Amino acid sequence: MKNVHDSPTSFHYTDRQSAAAGYVAVMTGVADLFDTFEGQDWERPTDCAGWNVRDMASHLLGAQEDLMSVPGVLGRRWTGRRRYPGLSLLDAANQVQIDSHASESTAELARSYRANIPKVARYVSRFPRMLSGISVDKTMAPRNSPLRLGYLYNVIYLRDAWMHGIDLARATGVPRPACGVEAMVVGQIMDDAAYQWGAEAGPEVVLSGEISGTWQLGRPGQPARVTAAGLDLCRRLSGRRPETEVMALSANPADVDKLAGLRILF
Repeated sequence: MKNVHDSPTSFHYTDRQSAAAGYVAVMTGVADLFDTFEGQDWERPTDCAGWNVRDMASHLLGAQEDLMSVPGVLGRRWTGRRRYPGLSLLDAANQVQIDSHASESTAELARSYRANIPKVARYVSRFPRMLSGISVDKTMAPRNSPLRLGYLYNVIYLRDAWMHGIDLARATGVPRPACGVEAMVVGQIMDDAAYQWGAEAGPEVVLSGEISGTWQLGRPGQPARVTAAGLDLCRRLSGRRPETEVMALSANPADVDKLAGLRILF
């Protein structure tokens, strides 16, 4: 995994072509998982509270549809706000995605998901730059910045699909899908974590295990390092319940606590 030595002063958009290639790799891995599932697998609970495997598949299919339609993604948010006023804008839109596919069989969900992969890649690769700045939500991007379509399409939906591949593997006990673009996706995650950290001095983060590498959070100051299991830190940053702890190598406890408490959008 690549090393990032300087904390970014702003979050960045992955370019369209890289994002499109990432979608093909990540979504093909998810589609391959779907093809291995049998009857009861679709009913197993996932790490996302209230969602079973079928719900997650419906959400992932809905996300593909959003990726291919600006009116679709904006419309689902409008419908979600009206239909589920007690949920956050994101959770309400996700529930609308699930509702949209409630009548389909699991075979249909899996078939549609795989068929959409090249369409998603083509749409993302050609997405007009002039539309990238359209705001979807005023406060959901890192450091409470506006969530814009370019960032949603090229970063958020991509790493969301990647993380859900991990969720599905954990729920069903199958190996998580290998995608070949993990360095890019984890780089996005850690860059956003660094941006969330802010400009104050921070530690060097050493990731180990299946996902490894070294990233600088904040401004380099006194020598300070923390370590974490790479895959579990990504899950922690997404808000999922971690199974391992962030540990200090030469950092103060406040840095450890701050890293453990960071959350980024997936």
